[in-house]
Amino acid sequence: MTLYGIPPAGMRRAMAPESGRDHAHAIADTAHAWWTSNRGGSSDRAIAVGTLAGLALSAPSRPDGPDYGPLLLPLNDEQLIDALRASWNSFWTYDPDLTEAARPLHDWLSHPTETDIHGLSDYARTLVRAGLLEYCSDTARAESDDIHGLSDYARTLVRAGLLEYCSDTARAESDDILGLLITRMRSYSERQSTGEFFTPAVAADHMGDILFSTDRRPGDLFLEAAAGTGTMARAAAATMRFFGTDPVVYRWWLNDLDPLNAACCAVNAQLWRLGQHVTVSCGDALNDPRLLEEAVRERAERATAEQQARPVLYPTRTRPPFWPWQSVPPS
Repeated sequence: MTLYGIPPAGMRRAMAPESGRDHAHAIADTAHAWWTSNRGGSSDRAIAVGTLAGLALSAPSRPDGPDYGPLLLPLNDEQLIDALRASWNSFWTYDPDLTEAARPLHDWLSHPTETDIHGLSDYARTLVRAGLLEYCSDTARAESDDIHGLSDYARTLVRAGLLEYCSDTARAESDDILGLLITRMRSYSERQSTGEFFTPAVAADHMGDILFSTDRRPGDLFLEAAAGTGTMARAAAATMRFFGTDPVVYRWWLNDLDPLNAACCAVNAQLWRLGQHVTVSCGDALNDPRLLEEAVRERAERATAEQQARPVLYPTRTRPPFWPWQSVPPS
């Protein structure tokens, strides 16, 4: 049985790749291929990544959550823009500071041109059919190629259901899907000119294991001065959950020089459920950290005040999606 051309959510989850990492790469490859064929190479990458991020944020974090797939597929370009605005409105309600940090991914929604929105509904349908909603909402299903270098005992714990017990985000945190797409959209020469290097998930996972070889206490700060899109935080959070610790009990500070990278960190902090003690900044954290700290504090105060004065970030006719990690849906 299909609805608007796709099977029900439960069947789509069953059909998804067993490896969350393979799933993430397949979605990023599909998104990049569509954008290259229909929008011309790496142009408008903020729109390409921002659309993916907005759809990812609207995905329920539980497999028994509402299925937005059949609702998204029939939308035209203008209706999709409305739905994306609704998704960012929910983020604005939940965490205005991180929404402000993510502004490079959604600011274009305030006054999109016809060129900006042309074909976006088809792009969104491609992402939905590639399994983006299932990737962001599925329960943990770890296989041997997801269990990076663990001992036989650790593998036994995983297959016995430890990850399912500790977290429902293991699939979403198996790789950095936003970082994968940005990397594909940046040419080799561009990455060379900025010295940018995307850390592969396997390498980041091993670093996450090493990080927890030392004692860590709740409330400790994890600071990444050159975070990129946050994949090291992803690995650390995954390791925490594997050992039965919730990342929300720690503090996180993710910084990068590139505004789009920093914006992705803000979205990833939600996709990976890092909690509400997350700071995202964009600047030189090595030469002048005090100035950066002051700028972040001012941004947080400004965003909180603005959210209280303007509860809706973008006018929209679409009801915002329910966010499962909130005790009540946004009003």
